[in-house]
Amino acid sequence: MPTMQHLKEMCPMGRIWPFHGGVHPPENKQQSNQSAIVPMPVPKQLVLPLNQHIGAPAKCLLEVGTKVLKGQLIASAQGFVSANLHAPSSGTISAIDERTLPHPSALVGPCIVIDTDGQDQWVDHAGIDPLSVDKAQLLQRIRSAGITGMGGAGFPSAVKLQAKNKINTLIINAAECEPYITADDRLMRQYSEQIIAGIQIIRQLLDQPTCIIGIEDNKAEAIAILSQALIGIDGIEVAVMPTKYPSGGEKQLIQILTGQQVPHGGIPADLGLVCHNIGTAKAIADAVLLGQPLISRVTTVTGKAAAKAGNYQVLIGTQVSDLMAFAEVDLAATSRLVMGGPMMGFTLTDHQVSVVKSTNCILASSELELAPVADHHACIRCGQCEVVCPAELLPQQLFWFAKAEEFDKAQSHNLADCIECGACAWVCPSQIPLVQYYRFAKGRVKTLHAETQLAEHARVRFETREQRLIDEKLAKEEKRKARAVAAAAAQAAKRAANPDAEDPIAAALARVNLQKQASASAKNATAEPPEDAYKALKTAAAITRTKLKKSSKALTDALASGHEQVESLQITVDQLALKANAAKAALSAYETKLGLDPEHEKQLQVAAAQAGAVVRKLEKSLATAQDAAAIEVDIVTAKAAHATANQALQAYQHQSTALQQQTQES
Repeated sequence: MPTMQHLKEMCPMGRIWPFHGGVHPPENKQQSNQSAIVPMPVPKQLVLPLNQHIGAPAKCLLEVGTKVLKGQLIASAQGFVSANLHAPSSGTISAIDERTLPHPSALVGPCIVIDTDGQDQWVDHAGIDPLSVDKAQLLQRIRSAGITGMGGAGFPSAVKLQAKNKINTLIINAAECEPYITADDRLMRQYSEQIIAGIQIIRQLLDQPTCIIGIEDNKAEAIAILSQALIGIDGIEVAVMPTKYPSGGEKQLIQILTGQQVPHGGIPADLGLVCHNIGTAKAIADAVLLGQPLISRVTTVTGKAAAKAGNYQVLIGTQVSDLMAFAEVDLAATSRLVMGGPMMGFTLTDHQVSVVKSTNCILASSELELAPVADHHACIRCGQCEVVCPAELLPQQLFWFAKAEEFDKAQSHNLADCIECGACAWVCPSQIPLVQYYRFAKGRVKTLHAETQLAEHARVRFETREQRLIDEKLAKEEKRKARAVAAAAAQAAKRAANPDAEDPIAAALARVNLQKQASASAKNATAEPPEDAYKALKTAAAITRTKLKKSSKALTDALASGHEQVESLQITVDQLALKANAAKAALSAYETKLGLDPEHEKQLQVAAAQAGAVVRKLEKSLATAQDAAAIEVDIVTAKAAHATANQALQAYQHQSTALQQQTQES
């Protein structure tokens, strides 16, 4: 094995920039990187989820019972960010149904199930010379092959190869920093020429940017082999980095190799950079040079419970149970089965889930190999999580916000920048599953955002409908006006043609005026008695006063609450005030005409009422009075006063009635 001094001579390192945080967990790579990649036999059944990538799920193109060949397209990409899916082996589609997905949520999703026939017969395919075709053809070949990021994220590779900005640097991620995983290490040792060919195709599509292969210094043999293969090739260099987790994170790798930081909410292309995984480069070479779609990958099977720990060339869709059986995993000795590494992987509860395009490792750990899943304790605010966070976040604050479901605050603390590397949880003395809290918060934020978009879509639809109805109403009104103008023009033309003819409109107006005059004469002939007219005026004045009072109260309340109807209420109050004043003036004029004095009548009514109240009060006190005789004398006096007041009121009212009768006779 080459020494580090020899490697430094072969790969003179440029400047390497540090990144914040990071940890050094036990590597445990020796368990699986000592032997060559072993091809796994074709399993009896393959289960292929339609969504193995970021973006829209693929759409199944075939029906149950259809026979398929190896490499045949069975599901097509839906949209720009999506990926095709191909049959990993020949056989028959036996089912298209819901199966458990290889995801931390363990949710179910649509899958295509293929019963293999053991023949492993290829569909017709052939490679192309990348130098003899244009970029569009190369991109179409990569897109058609269904290639996605092989490092774990699963982003469709063809999308990254169509950057809008000028790309100056291509970074190939060969760090493989997570413990236990050695798939990329073995891939570089055994397929260095194919990897370099894939890198050259990527450079061709990106207008030949400088390429840096970032690899940690714990992969000495892979570094030596790649460096040897690159002799005589310009534009590609191997950059050896110190081993530290998570140096393989995209943003961290960019910072290590270039010293630049991807801004919050930005992407590497904003800096003129693009990153691809070493396995992706190999898959691109296979697609272009051999015409083979992405139907298999190298997956590490490791852990103390695996008797044959190593790396296996596994068909996509192979069930984990079949892979474990081939690697002789002792299920009885397996305390936790993890898909991925111990830092970013997730525990599998169903062994029937499938290996997908991004499955780089199956870890079968023994009882003491990984920390047991235990109840966590309260946060002691030690701050270690912040120290090791490579994204320079505040994990403790994010934990509190996620736990309290304060998602707005979590977003303001850059929750989206968390790469879920697990460094914070690894150093947490309280064993808090911090990454699970962050994943929960991200999921809820995504759901709430989708709900907001649906609500906004509904609002736009409603407003569009309302505007359409208004436009239709206006259009009808315009048509009505146009018809009226046309009719008026026709009448004018008719009158001009026959000026001596009677104008039908003028005649109709004349008839209406005659009817109004006749109605007014009849009304005058049957005029209502003065007392009825007086009563009607008093009623009208009372009604307008009541309406004005209610509207004024409503206006006061609206002003206090800032209601949107204040302006219309103010107009109503002003109108009612005018009506009330007019009714009061009409009543006063009529009273003057009759010679009435309402104020004097009101005074007489008050005096009569007060006298009656005195009588009732004395009669009530008589039952408990000690001097009953004196009270009886007072009652007699009060009754006399009450009678006098009533007589005065009746006399005034009689006089008023007589005046009204005289007015009517005159």
